[in-house]
Amino acid sequence: MNSRRHAGERGQILVMMAAVLAFLLVPLSVFLVDTGLVEASYAQLGETLQASVEDGASQIDQQAFRQSGGQRAVLDQVAARQTCERSLTTSGLSGLDAVSVTVTATTVTATATVHVKLLVVGSASVSQTRSAGFVVGR
Repeated sequence: MNSRRHAGERGQILVMMAAVLAFLLVPLSVFLVDTGLVEASYAQLGETLQASVEDGASQIDQQAFRQSGGQRAVLDQVAARQTCERSLTTSGLSGLDAVSVTVTATTVTATATVHVKLLVVGSASVSQTRSAGFVVGR
């Protein structure tokens, strides 16, 4: 008698599990993958920017260095900007956009934005700013 009552209820857990998978686990998985994509792009952008500004900050004004007999080393601001921009463009970072490079007497600063294509929602933008200083004698 008890087995007849439960016979009509067979397979109900299958319907509940399908609903849980469709409405909870699949969106959660998509969210986790998208979050991973954004975090990876953020880290990659930071590493690329840091390498680029360090490349730019390594450019000395060779003419001033030679004229001082090797006693005075200063940052070549034009070469620093060009080197930093060239380093960013040749990095091959996908989605790189809105690059801005500023150079002062001793510092190279770069700001860039990367557009990350997400699985479902569309895209997200990640921006960072990195700086490197020109230091002599340390």
